[in-house]
Parts: sequence; structure tokens; C-alpha cells
Amino acid sequence: MKLLNKFKYELLIAFIFVLTRFPDLGHDMFNTDVWKWKTRSYDFSTGIFNLQFDQTIQKYHPGVTLMWLGTLGIKIFNLYNETTLKVSPDSVQAIFGLHFVQKLMVVISIGLTLSSIFYVLNKLFGKKYALLSVFLISFEPFYIALTRAFHLEGLQSTFMLAAIVWFYYWYINLENKNFISKNSLKLFSACFFSALAFLTKTTALYLIPFFGLWILINTFKTKKIKNGIFNFLQWLLPSLGFVFLLWPALWVIPLQVFNILYQGVVVVGVETEHIQYFFGKLVEDPGWYFYFVVFLFRSSYWLIIGFMGTLLTFITSYYSQKSQNKFSKTLKNIFSPEQTNFIVYNLYYILFYFIMLSIPSKKLDRYVLPLMISSVLIASFFINYYFDKIKTNFKYILLVLPIFTAYYLHPNYFSYYSVGLKFGIYAIEPKWMIGQKEIVSYFKNLKSTENYSDSYDMSFEEVIQDPQLYPKTLSVGFPEKYYTQIWPFFREFGAWAVIQDLRPFAVKTNYFIYPVWNDESENENRFKLKYIDTIKVRGVNVYNVYQRVQ
Repeated sequence: MKLLNKFKYELLIAFIFVLTRFPDLGHDMFNTDVWKWKTRSYDFSTGIFNLQFDQTIQKYHPGVTLMWLGTLGIKIFNLYNETTLKVSPDSVQAIFGLHFVQKLMVVISIGLTLSSIFYVLNKLFGKKYALLSVFLISFEPFYIALTRAFHLEGLQSTFMLAAIVWFYYWYINLENKNFISKNSLKLFSACFFSALAFLTKTTALYLIPFFGLWILINTFKTKKIKNGIFNFLQWLLPSLGFVFLLWPALWVIPLQVFNILYQGVVVVGVETEHIQYFFGKLVEDPGWYFYFVVFLFRSSYWLIIGFMGTLLTFITSYYSQKSQNKFSKTLKNIFSPEQTNFIVYNLYYILFYFIMLSIPSKKLDRYVLPLMISSVLIASFFINYYFDKIKTNFKYILLVLPIFTAYYLHPNYFSYYSVGLKFGIYAIEPKWMIGQKEIVSYFKNLKSTENYSDSYDMSFEEVIQDPQLYPKTLSVGFPEKYYTQIWPFFREFGAWAVIQDLRPFAVKTNYFIYPVWNDESENENRFKLKYIDTIKVRGVNVYNVYQRVQ
């Protein structure tokens, strides 16, 4: 009980985080390559339990933490299915059930990591700042979206954030001889979270040069070069040791692992483009300013105001430091020296991470997440300072705004744009599908009004081979990248989602969906299409619906 009481806030934060992600967790969305990661998790699991450790390398990312959590989800769901649910593993019910459990494992791990971040921030800057920071991170819309997905970004970003706060907590106490035993725990935590970040995605290797740079900067101040090298190795070697322990492929084929990771970073990560719509144009590389736009468009107003407020405070204070006016003195008193040092540390982290992201031609909006949630730590200092200036208890109502935003967006968190959905979808193309709920609702109603029959027990090949059956069966064609994210929802209500490019299926499909920012219906030359409606998300036109003309 003493231990529970000691860490009651940490446990409460983890619990609330999981609770906020719980609604519709297995029934909200499927990301584009979720099926690949589910397959990789099965293969990873086979490698672990059959002692075929070479199978634990499935991808250059490498996604090891996700596959460990996916494996745990498989075992938990299989046990539940065998003892209670008792449905076929191929059934739609099993698909959604496993999806929920696997995503829940991801959510729990992120929640526990966030609670450890709160622990450090509380020790460094007090409970009020720590609670505000973790609260704002948890309700940042883009972070909500990516932490509800069975994918890498939510895990990687949170592990990296934990690594940088624990590293900072450890490093600033190195000179204090009275904290040797406590410093061991801080170092252990910094190394452990760094390793988890490395094992999630290779871009987390950025921590190595960043921590090296930070130690180098501080070494120049003290002129103790040997101490700097020793401190860097104190962190790096145990971190790599954790990587080795947690990735069985390194036990048996280390050279092959390094080669695959190298090829992934150099060939795929740096040299490969990713075609996407950016401000209405199809581009291979959206340019160096892409992540500036993403940050502004995908960030909450809390983050934008707090981050820009902190930067302006720093800039104004710097240029007016020789002034003796009252305004200048006020600026200097906003942040303490300890806060200033931590802000500068995070600004270095953000600046160089931004540079690293901007160099490769392959750019995606979700890659900005580590930068975004670290920016929340900076923004929270500014918000916390001015929040304290409000003397009335009315100020607590302001904290309802992020919660209301999350409620308003649910479950379309990827549809959040600070500039509004109507403009945002044309500026930055939604790479993962939005509006699944609206699409399903639309076609459920259409199925009922047009008297389409249920189709559960046959394959779609069998359906289209029967000239009497297929006209009575609802089928909807989607671009391939959207098909992977929508088909389970259609199977659930007895309809079919198909891939538009598959001619044998497409020529027998009733309806077709095109996103408004990339409506290629005019290019369809296999048959005629007739526009019938537009599906809206929060009142904004998002998908055009066409019917195949007989």
C-alpha cells in the first residue's frame, strides 16, 4: 500500500490514459499497413516460441516493440477466444476482437511510459507543471490518433520522449555524489527507454548523436573531455545491451540484421520518395518546409500558442536583456534558470530532429510526432506561467477544451487540422483514412433503402459468379490504400468492399468511392460512373460516391 500511495499519481495517469483511449478502440480504424504488422507479429511469435530467432527480424524499421506487444495480444486473445468467445479465428468478430486486444497492449505500454515521464517532470519542475504537460500531451489530437493505431509512431515518439527526459534527469545530477544510487535508476531508465525507441524505429537512432552533442556542449563548459566520453559510453553501451537482450535475431544473425537496417535507412528512408498531395499538387518531395506546415496544421491551439509564446519570450528577453524597463524584467522572471536550461535542451532536440527529417525526400506527416510532443513540454511552461496568473477558479474550465476537442473529433482524430478540415485535406492529404464511421453509416442506410441482401457465408468470387446473386449484394469499390482500412467494417454488416483496380471485381461492383482531393472517376474507362452523392465528415465534403452504370 505504501508503494501504491507513493506512485498514486503515476498509476492514475496511466489508468486515465488507457481509459481515454478505450472507447471504440478495436472498432474505430485500421491503418494502411496494419495487416502487415499483424502478419509480422504472428511470424515474430512463431520465431520466439519455436526458438527460430532469425524470424524475429521482419522489417528494417525494425518494429520489435510493436511485434512483442502484438505477440502478447495474440496470446491473450487466443486464450480468451478458446475459453469464452469461441468463434472462428477467421470470423469478423475475431478480427475486431484481436484488433482491440493488440491495440490495448500498445495503449497500456504508452500509458505506463507517460506515467514515468510525469515522474521525472514532477521531480524536476513540480506537480502542477508535470500534470499539465502530460495532460496536454495525452489530448493532443494527432497524438491521440497515432496512439490508437497498431503502428510504430505512437510507441516511438513516447519512448523517445521518455528517453530524453530520463537522460536529462540523470545527466544534471552526475556531479552530485550523494545521488549515486538514485542516478543508477535514472541511467537505467534512460538506457531502457532509449533501447525501446531504437527497437521501434531506426529514426530513433537520432538519440545517439543528439545525446553525444549535448554531452559535448556541456563538456566544453567544464573542459573535462574524458568525463564527457565516459558519460556518453555510460548511456550508450547499456542502451545497446538492452537492444541485444530484447531482439533475439541479434543472438543468431547479427550481421544480417545490421545489413537489413542499413538498407532500410539508406535506400528506403533517404533515397525513396513518397508521392502525395501537398497543397493540391501531386509531389514526390514536398520540400524542406513540409514539416513546418505539418506542425502548424496538425498541432492543437494550446501547443501552437504555448510554443510560440515561449519562443517569443526567449527572443524578446534576449534582445531586451540590457534594458532596465519593467517589461524586460518581467520577461526575465517568467522562466527560472532550471526551466530555461530544460527548454534549451528540448529546443536543440527539436531543431536537429527537424533537420534530420527534412533531409530525406520521403516525408510523411506522422513522422513529426516526436517533435510535436517534445514541443508540448516547452509550451507547457508558458501556459503554466500564465495559467497561474488567473486568480479565479474559472481557469479550470479551460482544461475542458482539450477534452471537448477529443470528444468532438472521436473517432476521426486524423481529421484534425488547426486550419479546419475543409482546407486541411487539400493542403496535407490524409494518408490514413478518415470518415470510416460516416462511410459505413451511409452504406448501411443505402443497403436498407435499396433492399440489398446480406452476404456472409460466401466469398466475393462466388457472389459475382452468380448472375442472380451479385446484383442483390452491396459492393463498394475503394482505392487500394483505403480498401485495407475499410473492408472489415463492410463484412460486419454483410456487404463487400473491393479494390477498384481489380477488374474482375470492379466490373461487378455497385458503387465507387473517391476522396474529393483526388477524384479520379473521370479516368475510369472500363465502365460508366454516375455521381450520386457526397459523404461528409463534420459537414465537410470528403468522399464522392458514384454508381456503376449497367
